[in-house]
Formats: sequence, C-alpha cells, structure tokens
Amino acid sequence: MAKPSSQVLAGWAKEVLIEASWNSLDSVIITGIKKNWPNISETTLYELVEENLQHIAELLRNEAAEWRIDGTLPIYEIDDDPTNPYVKSLENNSREVLSHLRKISPANFEFVCARILKALGAETSHATRQTVDGGIDFQAFRINIVPSALGVPVGCKAAVIGQAKRYKAGNLVREVNIREFVGAAILRHHELLLQGDLLRLSPTLFAFWTTSDFDPGARKFARALGLWHMDGRTLANYVKELSLEDEIFDLPKDSETELISGQ
Repeated sequence: MAKPSSQVLAGWAKEVLIEASWNSLDSVIITGIKKNWPNISETTLYELVEENLQHIAELLRNEAAEWRIDGTLPIYEIDDDPTNPYVKSLENNSREVLSHLRKISPANFEFVCARILKALGAETSHATRQTVDGGIDFQAFRINIVPSALGVPVGCKAAVIGQAKRYKAGNLVREVNIREFVGAAILRHHELLLQGDLLRLSPTLFAFWTTSDFDPGARKFARALGLWHMDGRTLANYVKELSLEDEIFDLPKDSETELISGQ
C-alpha cells in the first residue's frame, strides 16, 4: 500500500475521533491508521505520524476555522499547541434528531425549516407546498434583527427565502444546486416586492438548508455569496437549542403529515 497523504490521514483520524475528552492528536492518528491499514509495520506507522503530524494539525485547524466562518456546528476541537496538539470530539446527542430528519418526508422537512424560523422570531413562516414552487421551499417574514426589547421599523425586519433538501448522508449538495436556487430566489424576491410583501430596502436572507452536507465547491461558493447554508448536524443542533425535539419526533417517517408552521 502506498503511503497515504496528510489529507487521507486527517480523514482517518476524524473517523475514529469519538472521545469527548482531550486526546493527543498523534494517538488519534495512530488509531486511524491501524483501522485503515491493519498490516502496517510499527516502523512505517511511526514514520507516518512523525512526518505528517503538523500537516494534519494544520488541516484540522483550517477546517475548524472555516466551520466558524460558516456558522457550522464543529465536530471536534483542536488546541493551538505547536508541537503536541490535543483534540477532542464535539459530537453531541443531536445525532438522533438528525437521523429522524433524514427519514421524514421532504414535505415535512420543509415545514421543519419554517418552524425553525418561527422559533427564531419570524412573525410568519411557511413552507410553500406548491406543485410548482420555482425551487423555493420555505419563506419567513419580519424577523427582528435587534433584541426584541428594542424597537425597529417593520420594514427593517428581515425576510428569509429558502430551499430545503432532505438528503441522506453522503448525498452532498453541489455548487450547481446552489446556483439554481439563487436564480429562483432572486425571482421570488422580485415577485414579493411586486406583491408588496417586501419593501425595496427590507433585508432579505437567502437560505439553503440540507440534512446532508455541502461538497467543498458548494460550501466555498455559498460562503462567497453570503448564503445562509446549514448542513444536517447544524440543523439538528438548531432543533435542540430551540427545544423543538418533541415536535420533530412527532412527525412520522416518510409521511405527508403537516407540521404547523406558524402561518
């Protein structure tokens, strides 16, 4: 077997990173290598770790920094020690929520997205539930962008135009999916202006939420646009933080039962 790259070794390390307590990164890497290359010699094993430890630490830190920029729930934390870094898992008990979100109907997932926005303070939110919705799955209006105790003009409250993709794990959102959505969202924004649902200068967020994840190109593109993109882990964490678990688990799997969305 050819020697794996630092990127591959970092992926192996993340596969076995399950401890919520701090562990040295080199020990995690060793565990990952042994799992994926069981016949490796001890000499080659420790040579690999020594050669790649700092590169892997840099890769993990860069990934964690991008998660912070994206508002994505991190799955691990790594310290800044330059010679002997430590790492720990941040996976929480939102896995069960995410598993259920991936099993409900796409229509119900749209309602979940609208329900999240209602819990975040939208005066109205709804799933489009239209046969021809132009690629827009949910909308919300008049979300206060300042603390509720402070007054703000109604026209300065934010709207959200969103697409919901209830995908299974591994079915990643691609850049082309985002490009298609953005075109549809711009058209919907124009329609809402003409209908008087939005004022010309009212802030509007475009949102693309999925139960899976974004491939690197899609994530980079979404970040460059300022798109509110959320992957499955982050969405599940929103459900938990907003105390919506009971409502979500009341939704049957693969059903068309509607979730009240606060219209």
